[in-house]
Amino acid sequence: MKYFIYFFTSILIIGCSGDDDVVTNPDLNSSGLGGEWNLINVSGGFIGINENLDKGIIIWNFNETNKNVVITNNNMNDAINDILPSGTYNFSMVTINGNEELIINDRNLGNFELTNNEFTIDEQFRDGFRYTFQR
Repeated sequence: MKYFIYFFTSILIIGCSGDDDVVTNPDLNSSGLGGEWNLINVSGGFIGINENLDKGIIIWNFNETNKNVVITNNNMNDAINDILPSGTYNFSMVTINGNEELIINDRNLGNFELTNNEFTIDEQFRDGFRYTFQR
């Protein structure tokens, strides 16, 4: 019986040591948007436009820690729907009916799809536009 108590106490002490590492995944809530993106194409709409833009004209810089995006909009062509003017906006992601969607300042911009170096916002399901961004 004495050996059982020593064995049990040893197991309890070893199991309760304070060296357990807590592993956290900082990307658990990450959308993958962090950093600078350039709007390079706007297409769709009722009349079916397809406009390419040079990198640097419209830049969206996402900060995932603060959940905001700083938009620098230098577009001078009024014929191109460039979404939002320059400014700082809050953003979030939601899933609606299985589709991931981008929300900026409580405005749902549409379906969102992200690959390594490109993302699209697609509102064509409501006769809107499709916006393509690249790093």
